[in-house]
Amino acid sequence: METLDLERLMIICILTGVIHMVETLSYSARLAGIRTRRLYLAGALFSLLVLLARTANMVQAPLLGSIVDTTIMAGNAPMLVEPFRLIIFSATTGSILAAMLIPTFINIFTFLIASLERNESLGMMIFRMINTDKFFKKIYRRVEKSARRPRFYHLLLLREKKIPKTLIMFTILVASINTVGVLSAIYAGALLPDYRLTASQLSGVLNGFSTIILTFFIDPYASLITDHVMAGKRRAQELSALVACLVTGKIVGTILGQLLLLPCARFVVFVTMLLQN
Repeated sequence: METLDLERLMIICILTGVIHMVETLSYSARLAGIRTRRLYLAGALFSLLVLLARTANMVQAPLLGSIVDTTIMAGNAPMLVEPFRLIIFSATTGSILAAMLIPTFINIFTFLIASLERNESLGMMIFRMINTDKFFKKIYRRVEKSARRPRFYHLLLLREKKIPKTLIMFTILVASINTVGVLSAIYAGALLPDYRLTASQLSGVLNGFSTIILTFFIDPYASLITDHVMAGKRRAQELSALVACLVTGKIVGTILGQLLLLPCARFVVFVTMLLQN
């Protein structure tokens, strides 16, 4: 792969890591919302994280497309497997880093929720934070003050059957499909350059399947636990255990994505040829 493509690949890997890190850190907002009993304000901060992830994705997608187009024109589609595995590895790395940073970001989000409540809007909060003397020094002090070591004892609650095992399996499945859905469809399109558009659009089928599982099985249970904790019907530790379960499932799912990349690509190739025939 040429130097230019290697530079683009490194940028794509960094952006992929950032996207998965931001998605994983979004669980911190839920926990901070419970701690401050300002769940809707936490939701506003969660929306900001989603915006950051989508912005990174907007930059990532064209760069990835340019690498794929170059490879297709060279007539060497199998060459994409190795870069795609590196991209999946960056997703795993970003998720692991985020998992280690969650205790720290709970404290950061707690601070941001209080700041958002005072300023009454995200725009005003950000403006006042930036428009201050020694901005970077204050940011460093806030991060230093909020820093906490990662804690793993919440996973012990899994042995007490506090978290349904089916939820863990669904979380792993959803994370693995979301990690490789687009990559598998792109790779299938590279294998079938004449039907590349059809193959790339089939990523929606894979991601749609994971979205159905997320909507019907994972989100309702997570919302139920959150509401019960807010109402005092459950302990806060159970929500922490749930978040630990979701984060662990996401990490395992991205690792499983290494195994699912080629089978999912073959599935997309099969469906594409079926549609053309």
